[in-house]
Amino acid sequence: MSVGIGLRVGSIVSHTVIASNGVGTPDPIVIVRDTVLHVGSDGSTVLGGVGQDGGTEHTLSGFLSRVGDPEGVAASDGTRYRAEDVVATAISSLLHECEPLPDHGGRDGGTPHVWATYPSNWDSESVADLRESLDYGGMPQITLVSDAEATCAWFESEVAETPGQLIGTYHADDAGTTVSLVRSGVLVGRSFRFPAGSGTSPTAQLSTALGAFGWLPSNLDAVIVTGDGLVARDTVAMKGVATALTDRLGVHSVVGPGPEQAAALGAAILAAGFQTPAMAIRRIGLPPSYDVTEVISAIPGSVREVTDAHERSSLLTASAVGAIQAVREGDADEDPDGDADADAPSGGGRPVMLAGALALIAAVALIGAVLVFLL
Repeated sequence: MSVGIGLRVGSIVSHTVIASNGVGTPDPIVIVRDTVLHVGSDGSTVLGGVGQDGGTEHTLSGFLSRVGDPEGVAASDGTRYRAEDVVATAISSLLHECEPLPDHGGRDGGTPHVWATYPSNWDSESVADLRESLDYGGMPQITLVSDAEATCAWFESEVAETPGQLIGTYHADDAGTTVSLVRSGVLVGRSFRFPAGSGTSPTAQLSTALGAFGWLPSNLDAVIVTGDGLVARDTVAMKGVATALTDRLGVHSVVGPGPEQAAALGAAILAAGFQTPAMAIRRIGLPPSYDVTEVISAIPGSVREVTDAHERSSLLTASAVGAIQAVREGDADEDPDGDADADAPSGGGRPVMLAGALALIAAVALIGAVLVFLL
């Protein structure tokens, strides 16, 4: 069992998720922050809430969609920044709330791994730009994954009945929709972007994506509906899309948790070491969803609004350590000798050996009979 951290910068809200891949460990912790970066007069940055000591010099918002734009993004005071640098700074701010990270609890026994998502419709240049900004900002340890692949990791770990499925993701935001296909945990080709007001229905958009690869709706095992921005607040519309896809295409459709936090949850699951399984798996539980930002109600013993950035970090760190401690105690309960066959009945391997011996004797007899016939 291990712990992973998933981060997602969204157009309006951003998420930090800490999750374990073990059964019986605490439910995932979810923190939501407004996607507004406050820059202080001393250069310090805070995502969401207010600036350090209320001394915000300027703010930045709407920067996620500007990644790759040579003009960058303008702050409230007119200063221009590279959008990918701002996104990397936002990711750093999300990660800062988990610090200091413990030196154990990760899937390889060390510090928990951190995965961050990016929009599935980004081209390779935009992903490379963000990667460069993260490396320049001292965060080479963060692994990047598309929203679609992370969302499907959540589905495969919590909902799917069989592994290696072909899953579609239908992601709606205020500027349009993105349709992606993921098979066995890997994005298939490119994602398809449909601008708002294009006049095509969700079923037609999904059929277009399938047809590009020579597939039919019957080839789909499931569709996950997610959202971002103001449209994600319309839960009726989100459920309506899932229902329409089920009714018209005959495919299992679900609305992702949040629905904005599904990708961050999947990223945390991947960071904890989840891989597309080859056999049935057990569930680890779903986290609660939030309609109000800046509230950390997932942390045991805390049901109040926390506004101080340092206090938020301390509370989260305590909760993360608690989750990791639960993982370590769970490991201690296992067979101390590490004998995976300790519970196996005596002589459990003998029937296999006997069957092998009989098969060998039969093969020798068959060869002998053939030789006699030929001679």
